[in-house]
Parts: sequence; structure tokens; C-alpha cells
Amino acid sequence: MFTGDALGEEEPYYIGNRKCRLCHFEYFKEWEKDPHANAFTRLGRMNNNPYCLKCHTTGYRGAQGFVSEKITPELRGVQCEACHGPGSRHKDHPNNKGALTIGRKIDYETVCIKCHDRNWTPEFNYQKYRKRIEHRVGPKTEAGVSHR
Repeated sequence: MFTGDALGEEEPYYIGNRKCRLCHFEYFKEWEKDPHANAFTRLGRMNNNPYCLKCHTTGYRGAQGFVSEKITPELRGVQCEACHGPGSRHKDHPNNKGALTIGRKIDYETVCIKCHDRNWTPEFNYQKYRKRIEHRVGPKTEAGVSHR
């Protein structure tokens, strides 16, 4: 993995899935059907509660992550970067395997249980629910490079 200093760049920041969809449209269409897409809406009156926002938005308290519905509405819900990490470097260097801070091969179970813990979703069973988050379309390739 490379660092911002190695490329003369700033720390990676959140760009929102509207940018991700430009190259990963198939995944975006699948995400739109997923309950994670509406995670913020399901908060109702709790949509200003910091404890809730960390799991119902993307990048809450991160570099250019979710601040509020008024300031960063494009980061509502659990989007691509909630699992893959901030996407700014990946957008600028899509073929660099180190451009995603978490990486392309994700330990989903570790990512999932950050929010789906025993307090909030005691019935959560990773093995049972993992199929809900697996990308169901094949990887996009350009110049022989897989984007998975």
C-alpha cells in the first residue's frame, strides 16, 4: 500500500458513490436495491444522533466524510466507501492496488460487525447475511486489469 507522501497527495478522503458509479455502475445498481442504501432514511428523528450516524452514513467523522444531511447529503446511507474505505485515491489511480485504504479483498466480517454488533443487531449472523453484500455482478476489466 502506498501513502499520500509517496505520491505527494493528501490523505484519502470520501468521494461518495455517485463518483464510484461512473466506473462501477453494475455494482451501484445492485447497491440501490440493498437496505444499506436507505440506512440513513431509516433513522427518522435520530438522523442527528452521532452514535447512529457512524453506522448509517459513509465516512462519518472521516476526511471529507458525512457531516450532516444539509452539508453532505451525498454521503447518506452505507455506500461503497463504508466497506472499501475512502475512494479519492482509487478514483485518481484505479489500477493501483494500494489505492483503496482497506483494499479490494475485504474481510467483510470484520467490517460488518463494526455496526452489526450484539447490541444493535443481536440476530446478526455473518454467514447467513453475507450473500446480501457480495457483489453479484462480474468484475469490470479494462486493459486486462480486474477492478474487484
